[in-house]
Amino acid sequence: MLKKVNIRSTLIYGLIGAIAFCIPVFFYIQSANYKDSWLLYLGSILFMIVAAIFTMQDSKKRSNNESTVSLVFSSHVTTIVGIILSCAICFVMLILFVPGYLSQGTTEKVLTQAPANTITDKTNGLSVKIFLTATVINFVAGSFCGIILPFSMKRNQTQDAREPAPLHQSGIK
Repeated sequence: MLKKVNIRSTLIYGLIGAIAFCIPVFFYIQSANYKDSWLLYLGSILFMIVAAIFTMQDSKKRSNNESTVSLVFSSHVTTIVGIILSCAICFVMLILFVPGYLSQGTTEKVLTQAPANTITDKTNGLSVKIFLTATVINFVAGSFCGIILPFSMKRNQTQDAREPAPLHQSGIK
């Protein structure tokens, strides 16, 4: 099944999705205020849009008639690649923009105006919110696009090939 995934486009769209998620995260880290948590969800919406574009492009490359299992698998691989890259980029941004992030004790920049029941760490919940959103919310958003779109874009809805066509037969190079 993995040989049916176009590695180059998977990495490109995963990186684009990660960058799209990390742009609002940058502004969230700069403000470090709980009321700006909507920026994390804006990043997840941008991640979902990139995942939807990838799924539509992949389906179009395969003449909108590829096995739905193959498209679902391909979009989930891209979602996971995007999540890994977005977590890595967020970690680098936390190291760069939160002084003392890797040292012991509390950092110089902490999440302000957070409710009392927030999970606290050395950043008072800033990094926890970022990494939970980067993993859980992005996986839900990418999986939603990866499950709904392949079924809705399939040209022939009455039947599905038992075995997905190999990439060289589906026109993908």
